[in-house]
Amino acid sequence: NLGTITKRVLSGEEVPAFALQYKTEIESGCYDIDPEIKDLKVVYAPDKLSLEANALDRDWCYLSFHYQAGETDIPLADLIKERSARFVKSNGVWVDTKDERIESLLNTYEDLYNSCNTDEGLKLSRMALLKFAAISSVELRAENGEFADDINALLEMRPPRLPELKAMNCSLRHYQETGLGWLYFLTVNKLGGLLCDDMGLGKTHQTMALMTALIEEENEERPFLVVCPTTVLSHWENKIKAFAPALNPIVYHGTERELEDHHGKGDVILTSYGILRRDTEKLKEYEFAVVAYDEIQYLKNNKTKSYRAARSLNVGVSIGLTGTPIENSLVELKSLFDLVLPGYLGRDAEFKREYLKPIEEFGDKRRRALLHRIIEPFTLRRLKDAVLDELPPKIEDIRMCKLSKEQAALYKKSIASQAQSLKETLQNSDEKIPYMHIFALLDMLKQVCNHPALVEKKPENYDKRESGKWELFKEIMHEALDSGHKVVVFSQYLGMIDMMKRYLAREGVECVSLTGSTTNRGEVIRRFNEDEDCRVFIGSLKASGTGIDLVSASIVIHYDRWWNAAKEDQATDRVHRIGQTRGVQVFKFVTEGTLEEKISAIIDRKRKLMNDIVQEDSGDSLKSFDRNELLELLRDL
Repeated sequence: NLGTITKRVLSGEEVPAFALQYKTEIESGCYDIDPEIKDLKVVYAPDKLSLEANALDRDWCYLSFHYQAGETDIPLADLIKERSARFVKSNGVWVDTKDERIESLLNTYEDLYNSCNTDEGLKLSRMALLKFAAISSVELRAENGEFADDINALLEMRPPRLPELKAMNCSLRHYQETGLGWLYFLTVNKLGGLLCDDMGLGKTHQTMALMTALIEEENEERPFLVVCPTTVLSHWENKIKAFAPALNPIVYHGTERELEDHHGKGDVILTSYGILRRDTEKLKEYEFAVVAYDEIQYLKNNKTKSYRAARSLNVGVSIGLTGTPIENSLVELKSLFDLVLPGYLGRDAEFKREYLKPIEEFGDKRRRALLHRIIEPFTLRRLKDAVLDELPPKIEDIRMCKLSKEQAALYKKSIASQAQSLKETLQNSDEKIPYMHIFALLDMLKQVCNHPALVEKKPENYDKRESGKWELFKEIMHEALDSGHKVVVFSQYLGMIDMMKRYLAREGVECVSLTGSTTNRGEVIRRFNEDEDCRVFIGSLKASGTGIDLVSASIVIHYDRWWNAAKEDQATDRVHRIGQTRGVQVFKFVTEGTLEEKISAIIDRKRKLMNDIVQEDSGDSLKSFDRNELLELLRDL
């Protein structure tokens, strides 16, 4: 019994071990317990961690750590020196070093202590300090030392100042300013990270703002690099030209691409993942201040040539941009962190032992929570729902794309026989305007811009033909679906709707469609709005543009545009209407260097005039354009 046991002499760590084993009996007061045991102080977790900031330079922090429980202050170094025993005595208090609440903390500290111990304290990088603070799970603050304020600013991830951005031609929303501050903090501290904002929240704008801030505030002389899917190269180029005049976008792409020997202040090299893979040696010649990997999930497999190429670049700071969650696969998460913050998640074998196996094989919630704390300082994700009050009710985004080689050949062939004679007729004011012939030509060119398989009327061949717009569609569709959104897609062509249905079926994505031949309209709409597994609605503008509610969606894609702005807006309003509780993101696709780009410009110019005009897309709708505007459409074809 307990009385017999206590007559035995206890020594060393046997005393706290005994107190732990019989904690309930001792606290009951029913036994005659030696005061040395009864009043024994055993600490199982710290109230907080404090540190002394001994020194600080551009790359390193020199710190001493202390474990505080009540009024007791215990140097962590004391615990590490005696850690072979479960209980370590310091300043009259026994500390349980095997308690799960501090074991991972001490494991991390022990690695740091063994590798970074100096006469001035632990010599830690900023990355190592932030990781230690995340693992500790309790407040960590600098209490003493000349550099305490600087260290606390680092621990709180406070940027030194929020840049004024005098050279930006747009205002940032509040949450975008927060994102800029976070990116700026990472960059000035030579740290990378993952900006994972929901699609439509302006990752491009925040990245442009960062580059502008580095020029204005840090006088950055080195060039920047953006690596992205081919489909969004134009998007980056146009946004930079429109909103960031301090930056000079240089598109490094295509068969005749050239990169000058010298690039410097303000230059932003824009290239694709394919070119990164092929021209690694050329790009390695440069030292980039920042590289931004747009849609960084392209690099989630660390076995690919593109990933190895990215790892080999000479870069100050790497930033990953994605609109999709990053924690779905821990292997992919590790690969992305190894790219933007090398070494932060340790070696592969260590990561597998500490996180991958416990979480994925055994569902260890404690390990998952710990991993979340560790990556949280270097990931930033805001959802539309969370910043809804700061968003306008509808965000419209014109997304540019390019013709593929096959499309370009078809485009030239389509205009070769008709365009010149139509232009000559229009130039003769005595001739009647041949509206129907013009419409036939423009309609054919529009189909070419959509997809070559649409022109040949063989939608089953969609994956055997190349289309720049189709690639953009797939990019945005998958980003939206991976982020948990429902999507509404509008097209004027039944052939495109057929292609989309075939593609989504192959991808295992449930969808519904609504065209003029649909008989069960009510059931189609009900299923999309109420069935969580039904992710995509595809409709023709004529059949779906009015009279229905699609408020379960938050993404709208206008695959092809015509000149009827009011009809386009009516279709968007199927999603953006009473009952919608989320911000709505609207994508409108435009093919560069084609009549689509001209139509888009005319729509913007004539929007007010055409708000009351809702017509069928036929030759009659062209009558809202005068002779000069039609010549503008046909010019340079």
